[in-house]
Amino acid sequence: MLVRRGATLLKTEKGAAFSIERAGVTTRRGALRAKKLLASWILLGCVACSRGSPPSSEAPPAASSAVAGHKESFGSVMAQVGRRFELSGRAAAANRFALAAFEVGELEELFESDVPQAELPKEGPTAHIPAMAKAFLDTNAHELEKTAASRDLGAFKAAFERAAMMCNACHRASAKSFIRVPTEVGKGVPDLEPVVGADAEVQ
Repeated sequence: MLVRRGATLLKTEKGAAFSIERAGVTTRRGALRAKKLLASWILLGCVACSRGSPPSSEAPPAASSAVAGHKESFGSVMAQVGRRFELSGRAAAANRFALAAFEVGELEELFESDVPQAELPKEGPTAHIPAMAKAFLDTNAHELEKTAASRDLGAFKAAFERAAMMCNACHRASAKSFIRVPTEVGKGVPDLEPVVGADAEVQ
């Protein structure tokens, strides 16, 4: 009985010791979980503070002067001019005078705003360009607008021819006579008709 009691006592003591160990492990695990939970709260608090912080009072950096002062090249603007001029002639030739008048209006807007502000070419003579562009706007563009509104094809063709001659005169003065604007309505701008012989050498 004593042995059994001793064994029982021994078992009881071992069981108690095991329970104490388990209790200790449980306590350590609980403490670890508590630490992890506390760290999570601290992290969430930092994130909330960072998101809720007021915007900086510092002004954004100003755009660089290179971007702010950018100018469109004169060649790019002239490409638009050529396209509008060509379409006005083709529209008039097709008896679509409403479209011709619209394209002439777009042409006038280019000469009013884009052409004066464009960056002049870096090669060849350019001093004459502003004055000739102003003359085109005041004379030729106005004449094209008037004849398109009248729906008179003959009058529009004459105005178109004079405008093309003005363009070609400016190209010659700019040492770019190879850029030829057709004087006839309905043709592409610039003139890309094949040339042969002496004319080819000039072109």
